[in-house]
Amino acid sequence: MAQNKRITAQQEAPLFTITDVNGTLTELKQYRGRKVLLSFHRNVGCPICNLRFHELEKLGTKHPELTMLAIYESSAANMKKYLDGQQVHAVMIPDTTQALYELYHVERSKGKIMKGMLHGAMGKMKAGNKLFTQKMKQDGNMDRIGADFLIDEHGRVLIAHYDNYVGDHLPVSTITAALGGQ
Repeated sequence: MAQNKRITAQQEAPLFTITDVNGTLTELKQYRGRKVLLSFHRNVGCPICNLRFHELEKLGTKHPELTMLAIYESSAANMKKYLDGQQVHAVMIPDTTQALYELYHVERSKGKIMKGMLHGAMGKMKAGNKLFTQKMKQDGNMDRIGADFLIDEHGRVLIAHYDNYVGDHLPVSTITAALGGQ
């Protein structure tokens, strides 16, 4: 991925329209007037992504003023299985075509997967596996590296974070501070 194409802080967040896991049309511009956390994950069967999703759900519970859009390469069917019986704060978005990943220049990297192994990925996998309520199929690219974008009420990117390796995420404390510190 070319570094110069990355989304950066203070730029206008690229707009998109996509269907969420429930078949509802979701447009980024419909959230103007609210802060939005756009979080890119690998797939719902990824234990590290599961751990991160649970971490962000706790954040969303504490900050209902924050709209969270969780993007996955998973199919809607697999995402529905993952969500079975759960109420979640985030809007869950399947992106099997990877259109949003391309729009936001979210990379794939085998090297960063290996780097993650040196930075605690195995422990995060173990912790994430414990949080699954059922066995999940991994249906995305195994070399996808995540990213998070905090977008302000006017549609401008406040924080752009591209993970340096699998398991590296924008710290919740950084998001909390940008929301006003609580």
